[in-house]
Amino acid sequence: MKKTILAILVATAAMNASAQNGYTIKGQIGKLGKPAKAFLLIKMEGKEQLDSVALVNGSFTFKGSVPSPMEATIRLKHDNLIDTPGKRIKVDGVGLILGNENITITGKDSVKTAIIKGSNLTDESRHVDDLLRPIYAKLQGLNKEYADAPEAKKQDNTFILDLEKRARAIEKEIFDAKIGYAKQHPDKYMSLMALNSTLAPGFDAIEMEKIFLNISPELRNSYFGKQVAERIATFKKTQEGVAAQDFTQPDVDGKPIKLSDYRGKYVLIDFWASWCAPCRRENPNLVKVYEQYKSKGFEILGVSLDKAADKTKWIKAIADDHLTWKQVGDLKGWENEAAQAYEVKAIPMNFLIDPTGKIIAKELRGVALESKIKEIFQGK
Repeated sequence: MKKTILAILVATAAMNASAQNGYTIKGQIGKLGKPAKAFLLIKMEGKEQLDSVALVNGSFTFKGSVPSPMEATIRLKHDNLIDTPGKRIKVDGVGLILGNENITITGKDSVKTAIIKGSNLTDESRHVDDLLRPIYAKLQGLNKEYADAPEAKKQDNTFILDLEKRARAIEKEIFDAKIGYAKQHPDKYMSLMALNSTLAPGFDAIEMEKIFLNISPELRNSYFGKQVAERIATFKKTQEGVAAQDFTQPDVDGKPIKLSDYRGKYVLIDFWASWCAPCRRENPNLVKVYEQYKSKGFEILGVSLDKAADKTKWIKAIADDHLTWKQVGDLKGWENEAAQAYEVKAIPMNFLIDPTGKIIAKELRGVALESKIKEIFQGK
């Protein structure tokens, strides 16, 4: 309920750059002179590039080139005072997506409120902003409805559930508008931005890949396009319905164990560690489910994120928690190769694999795990 148009539209600031070889940014901010200074910060392919110039009678110019549109910020420092750490300062700046275009920035006394002209990227950003603004206004309306409600009503579960239901409907409308734009404008840089902003946790990587592949090759091969492609490909590797990546790791005795050894059974890959309190709290539930369904073809393969120095603690935790299924680990901690392949960023984390080797569910814990396994083996 606290989403704002600014937070959601962070990624919506760009359009196709012109085909010229470089950019020129000419600014005119009142009549400011030294010590006023303008700074141009460009996030150039993962690195930051900073340029600066003193204002002369309010004027400043930046020239350069970018291989593809890049995130950039222009900031104006009006005096020569040194920024003091911990002290809140007033920032006079504006963000933009910089392409190889001729851009003018004109303002009375601030770059933050200046008028930007000559940028197709900025113009298209405004177009998409106009397209989405009415939908975001609906979310703001829900925020206001909640804020204006009497305290007693704010505690009313029916009222809260109704707001959440309406919010989900609006969020779907936002999602559909962004995806619609990406589909209808495959040659626009803004389509990449719109698509990227929909890649929230749990997104459908297979469907998003189809939309991404419809975007022009030139944009897909841009720096940002490659980032979007990598993000989709990474998530796709562990999406439900895709083949689980095979791996081999040693068990506690050093014997190599393959995930593919479990082909023909339902197997839960459980990433955990002896030092992980939430993992240890979940272990009794794993034991319960395993004991109930192991005779029907259910297996668990534990993958430890312990380090070599903690091998004794790992083995002790296995015994203390009564984990009778196979346990493996390369003892590299968070650098565990299987964990990296499965993009494990937090534990406990698990993936349920079907007899054909496909991922059919993930992040199953507590009642959710019991229900899923019961659903699979019911009647068997």
